[in-house]
Amino acid sequence: MKKTLLQAVNNHRGTVEDEPVYALATLLEPRYKDRYFTSAESAKYAKDALTKELEEFLRSSTAGALETSEPPEKSPRVEAAAAPDKSSFMKGSDQILEECEDPGTASSSNHAVDLHRFFTEKTITASDSPYQYWRVNKDWLPCLAATAMKYLCAPCTSVESERLFSTVSNIVDEKRNRLTAETAEMLVFMRKNMPLLLK
Repeated sequence: MKKTLLQAVNNHRGTVEDEPVYALATLLEPRYKDRYFTSAESAKYAKDALTKELEEFLRSSTAGALETSEPPEKSPRVEAAAAPDKSSFMKGSDQILEECEDPGTASSSNHAVDLHRFFTEKTITASDSPYQYWRVNKDWLPCLAATAMKYLCAPCTSVESERLFSTVSNIVDEKRNRLTAETAEMLVFMRKNMPLLLK
């Protein structure tokens, strides 16, 4: 029986790590991160998907910032005198500055640094709140925090509507089957909101 149940679980949930939504939600959960993937290939696939998501987020935010910003004023061109040859140290520093000014290179390196920081940091305990973690670290890891808020949202649930139906069935029963719709609505409203008023 155990083997049959295990086989059924593996058949039903065997490809869940290949689903981008579940993989990204697991990676961005500070209690789990990449610790519980069953294979290195699945973890690498999820990290690649997260990197692509971060690049798309940065691209969209950069495009929005460029649309709102005004073009800089042109300054008159001035002919410069021939500069002496730079040392290898100065050439290296100029190359680093050019790479930092290039948005594609800077974004990829920033993503790599942010991801390395996040994954090497110790996971939080199971009793801690992931939302509190991202609220505290949103200034330190802004792109990751924005992506986490996208993928760690509250799942859709019908619990509250089911509770409301149960409340209605307790109020409108066999002994009170002649209540009008308006009266039943007022009674349900009072039943659901009176505890909030008493607090």
